[in-house]
Amino acid sequence: MSDLKDAILDAKYIDMVSLADFVVQDCGLPDYDDDGNPLPQQNEVAAAIFRWAARHGAAPDAGAESNSRPGAGAPPANDAGEGDD
Repeated sequence: MSDLKDAILDAKYIDMVSLADFVVQDCGLPDYDDDGNPLPQQNEVAAAIFRWAARHGAAPDAGAESNSRPGAGAPPANDAGEGDD
């Protein structure tokens, strides 16, 4: 996993935007808003990938990756279907 993180951090931004463009199209996300203006999703996805790699790049790969968001990466308290009935 650290090889992937290193490759992301070493990648050119234009390559990351191209990857993000593929992700947006592959996931069927809209390219334009209701007024016909292009959405900045490719840049946002590319930036998120860089942030992920930078945040987790210094952490060991032993599953003890740190997260800045509380509960991020933690297993859910209830599995799907187990509600608070």
